[in-house]
Amino acid sequence: MNYKDWAEWYDIFYSSSENEEEKYYQEISKNFKDKILEIGVGTGRIAIKLAEIGKDLVGIDSSIEMIAKAEKKIKDKKLSKNISLLNADMLNFELNEKFNLIIIPANTLLLCKNEKEQIKVLKNCAKHLTSEGRIIFNVYYPDDEMINENNKDEFLFNTIHLKNGERYILYGKNNFDIKTQTNEGTQIIEKISNDGNLLFRKNLKVKTRYLYPEDIIKICEKSNLIVSSMKRDFSNLPVDEFTENIIVFAKKITPL
Repeated sequence: MNYKDWAEWYDIFYSSSENEEEKYYQEISKNFKDKILEIGVGTGRIAIKLAEIGKDLVGIDSSIEMIAKAEKKIKDKKLSKNISLLNADMLNFELNEKFNLIIIPANTLLLCKNEKEQIKVLKNCAKHLTSEGRIIFNVYYPDDEMINENNKDEFLFNTIHLKNGERYILYGKNNFDIKTQTNEGTQIIEKISNDGNLLFRKNLKVKTRYLYPEDIIKICEKSNLIVSSMKRDFSNLPVDEFTENIIVFAKKITPL
């Protein structure tokens, strides 16, 4: 994954969303006191929303380019006193404090190469969690129909209209491997002039290792965590066959 390219275009892709994820984490965070740790803070999309309701956060990200984008946005919104940013890898970060709430939004856990790395991240998070704390993360639901089709064709994701008449057209393309449970995805952005000419086209690669609900339970157990609940699509509804996003609530396994 080329984080330099993603840092430039990340906010364009998420500007087309309905902000369900940001609103969900805002509401959840109201149930927790003290500082929050966000893994994979990116350009600050979610951290800023939490800071706007008075939350204090530490955000880590392995991408210097993402951190730089986040710092500028945070400074512009005068939220620097609420958010501390660290350039650190989620596999091996070390902080001298523990948190009541750790969040891993935006499929970030799926950016790990394999199950071993996913467990390593969760173990590290558990180490930074208070005894009564919670880890909350969300991952896309691996829809069998989508995976089995696997036709590698581009599909329209969204269109963003700009004030000057230009527009961004966003596409996606998948390439699933069911043996390794990975997807070599491509996010495509085209900018179109107000007279319909293509101004540029950019391909952004992202590889994810997807997880089924039973996988989530297994890797949490291997990470000294227990799943207390799983919800669907940023709601309080249980996961079912219509789920697009799984939201996982986990806590430390209480020692006997």
